[in-house]
Order: sequence, then structure tokens, then C-alpha cells
Amino acid sequence: MNRKPATSFALAGLVAASALSGTALAAGRDENREATALQSAKVSLTQAIASAEQQTGGRAYDAGVDVKGGQTRIMVETTGPKGIQTVAIDAQSGQVIASHLGGEAD
Repeated sequence: MNRKPATSFALAGLVAASALSGTALAAGRDENREATALQSAKVSLTQAIASAEQQTGGRAYDAGVDVKGGQTRIMVETTGPKGIQTVAIDAQSGQVIASHLGGEAD
């Protein structure tokens, strides 16, 4: 009986599981970093949403925190007269730092 294929499948399974757990750990670290960043923000999520709605004339349907280049941004997606728009709000100043039509770029 040849056991080599079973060993290969078992090894492949371990490699895949290791890669997935590494990805899950990285995602967990990102979520922790974002939660910490939001706690230290001077602008609340509610204030950022209100600012984005005012900027776009739409209603917010999604919001979250993003840390990019050490800068904490609150990303708000709205839908309104111009369609879906994404607005980035600086979490420290409350200023709109970016805005574009369409959903948030991945």
C-alpha cells in the first residue's frame, strides 16, 4: 500500500491551516490596532458620519476605521443623489481628507 499521497495531503492540509491561522492573526492585529486608534480619536464615529452625510448629501450605510501611514481615518460610505460615495474623515481633526464616487477601494 502506498502512503505517499496521504502524507502529501496531510502536509498540504497543515500548510493551508498554518496560512489561514496566520491570516486570522494578522486580521486580529489589524482590528485591535483600529479599535485602539478609534478610542484615541478626537472625532466620534457619529460625528464623522454626520460630516460625511453633509459632504455628500446622502445617508450613511457603512462606516469603519482605517489606519493608513500612521493616520487614523474614519471611512464612511453614503448613498444619495450622486450614488454611492466614500468619504475619509481624519479622526483627529474631523476634516474630510478624501472623497470619491463608488465604494471603498479594497
